[in-house]
Amino acid sequence: MNSQTDNSPRPTFSVNKTKRRHSGVTLPKQGSRSYALLQAMLAGPGTFYQICERAGFDIEEAGMEHRLRMIFSRFIQGNVRMVGIRYVLKDASLAAMQGAEPEQPGQVATPHFRGTAGAMPVVIVRRPSPEVRP
Repeated sequence: MNSQTDNSPRPTFSVNKTKRRHSGVTLPKQGSRSYALLQAMLAGPGTFYQICERAGFDIEEAGMEHRLRMIFSRFIQGNVRMVGIRYVLKDASLAAMQGAEPEQPGQVATPHFRGTAGAMPVVIVRRPSPEVRP
């Protein structure tokens, strides 16, 4: 074993710079084919050919249909689902595309609560520990 440390530069790997919303939905980069397809799906669900036509892609162009089918085979980065032969935008992805903020987790006071808002006493009760068997 050699005790010298290797200080040579390491290769860096770029990370796919996708847009992640607070809700955990990952959207493709703006300007990409995937993003254009998702924008076309805002008009509603459709088949592969309908969505490509809405997005303005010419699938007659050399190699374009293959590239688009590869994008669809991954369900456009997990943002769509298949219902029959139609692709449908998931609810969370639809909300992220429209710019809606995700719901905040936590408890919300409901109208049936008529008590006084403020600090209330709390009693903590501990259960007796079970007997330890040797």
